[in-house]
Amino acid sequence: MKITRSGECKNSPKNAFVEDFVIDWLASENLSDRMEAGASLPEIPNDVTEIEISHAISHGKIGAANGSITTGGSKRPFAVFIEFASVKGALARCVSLYFATTAIP
Repeated sequence: MKITRSGECKNSPKNAFVEDFVIDWLASENLSDRMEAGASLPEIPNDVTEIEISHAISHGKIGAANGSITTGGSKRPFAVFIEFASVKGALARCVSLYFATTAIP
């Protein structure tokens, strides 16, 4: 799997958490140690071959990342929003995923 990071998260541990969380989730890694008990994740395609993160940001109890994801040979833009369990940003409480149904030309 090809992964391209934003390169913007070096000075912010919470922004780095957001980027790492999104990459690990889309790459089908286990996130149980980064999720609040009882929290669930939206379903993602199981044939992800490339992840490109454009931006990963956080503020207070919210984090977000956007970029593109390649599945089934089609590259589509996506956005992920994370609500943290606390301002510390160590555990995700709620995660939303939005991605375009049309491929990027």
